Amino acid sequence: MVAKKGEVQAHHFAHQSARDGNSCLSAGETALHKFAKEVLNERLEIAIPEMFVSAAEDRELVAPATTIKFENARLEVRNGMIVPDVVLELRDRRLLVEFKVTHASDETKIDQIREMNVGAVEVDLSQYRDRPLKEIGDDILYNAPRIWLHNPREDAARARLEQRVRQRAADFQREVASLQAIYRHRWPVNGERDGSNATAIRQNGLCEAVNLAVDGAGCFLVPVVEWQTAVALDLIASQKPFRTRNGLNGLLRRGWVDRRFTSLRDDHARALKDAGLPFALPGKAVELYLRKLKKLGLLHCGATETWTTTSLLRSKLEAAKELRERPAKRRAQIENIVRDQIGDLPESETDSFDFDAWIASPLADRQGSVEDAIQGEEAAWTALCHDISHIRTNIRFSPRSNLHLFGLPCVGELGRMLKQKADEAEQRETAKRQREQAEAEVRLRLLTERAVHYLGDTASIWLNARNVALNGLTPFEAASSSTGLDAAIEALNRKARELELAYQALQRKQKAVAELEKQAMSRYYDPELAALWMRSSRPELGGKSPLEFTCDEATRNRCAEYLPKRRSRR
Repeated sequence: MVAKKGEVQAHHFAHQSARDGNSCLSAGETALHKFAKEVLNERLEIAIPEMFVSAAEDRELVAPATTIKFENARLEVRNGMIVPDVVLELRDRRLLVEFKVTHASDETKIDQIREMNVGAVEVDLSQYRDRPLKEIGDDILYNAPRIWLHNPREDAARARLEQRVRQRAADFQREVASLQAIYRHRWPVNGERDGSNATAIRQNGLCEAVNLAVDGAGCFLVPVVEWQTAVALDLIASQKPFRTRNGLNGLLRRGWVDRRFTSLRDDHARALKDAGLPFALPGKAVELYLRKLKKLGLLHCGATETWTTTSLLRSKLEAAKELRERPAKRRAQIENIVRDQIGDLPESETDSFDFDAWIASPLADRQGSVEDAIQGEEAAWTALCHDISHIRTNIRFSPRSNLHLFGLPCVGELGRMLKQKADEAEQRETAKRQREQAEAEVRLRLLTERAVHYLGDTASIWLNARNVALNGLTPFEAASSSTGLDAAIEALNRKARELELAYQALQRKQKAVAELEKQAMSRYYDPELAALWMRSSRPELGGKSPLEFTCDEATRNRCAEYLPKRRSRR
């Protein structure tokens, strides 16, 4: 300290100044450091920051940002190999708190904290050194910058992150295997081809321009000659530069492209190619076909991937005409598209829409405005027109809350369609349940009628008894599905056959017994002796009586052999 004795201020002591003119900093830092520990010790509450671990484009939450109230605090108490500023305790949990004024925690301390595997947070108070202590209590606890020095949950979070990485790799391999299993490559066919497309291409003298082998031909649902002919005819009929996308769009409109391959990622396509398949995406397959036409001398490929016939005059005239008319044509085109999209919407939703302002406004998710696109490349313009012209179609057939509306006033229409789709889905589900219930009732009625027909009064018992042939289900339970009904009917038929056979056997037995009794009565004078003979067991019949042994004509004849040869009185 330095004594200050002046003529203006009262005599006092002051901190000694440093060489740069600043007063002693260490005392302020010590006071701030001490005050921070006291505030935390007194209020036992602190905000902890959010913590993530990251890998590539993924990340995992280790701890959320929150404020925790603790039960106890210990100041400057040795904890393992270190003496943290504050140790906060909540039941069996500890949190180490370090206050940074001029120096952050060094790597040695951080390594020791990690070795202890206890949570530790560092609060940066360097910006508060010149602030009055009584003003910064809340900032110390809640607002000052703070970081995690260590969180015991970090390893578990990294493990979860690594597991997701491995899972994505496994999922990718399964996806590739599934695509590989469904891809069926189509090769050019031999012989005469039928169909309007093939006829048209022959009439144009271009048979050599189709039925060419290209990678990716398995992405289409028609033979190679059909889709290649369609692309060639679309190109010839096109009044503006023809791009690969135009050829693909023509096939999409015809429904000739297998939708399972239209939206594959590039890594899927590369994996299928690496697996040895002659695979290419549908757009690439169209491009490979057009390049084969170029190699045959039938096409020129422009610098911007435009395809034109080899007629130089037609190419120049059509290009010049397109360039002259393009701005006005495109403006009229987009105006018609917008009118088609919003023309039938309620006036209350469109009365504030200004076409001129809209066309000049930047489009979300696009570079520039519609006005810029009017002067731009055909591919970008075609894509923009396609997207805008399909807004209402997308709202109708694929409504979703995040559908891109390109600034058009279609929010109300989208909301109405989302509600309609939800209502329709609910109605379909209700109708499905009702239909399934009605079908189940029909099946049960059919089975009941058949059971009554075959089994009579015992039908109810059979219908409700568990059946081994029906995997332990009752016939009623099995008939809840159509396949189960078939199995139940088959089991019923078997039961009916068994009953029929048993009935026939009973009939044969009754007949044979009656005939044997008649014979016995004819051999004994006393009917009681005849009845006794029928009921008496005989060793020759395996210990059975003639009544028990007789079941058909053959057994009756055998029993008759043991009757008295002449009529007997005993």
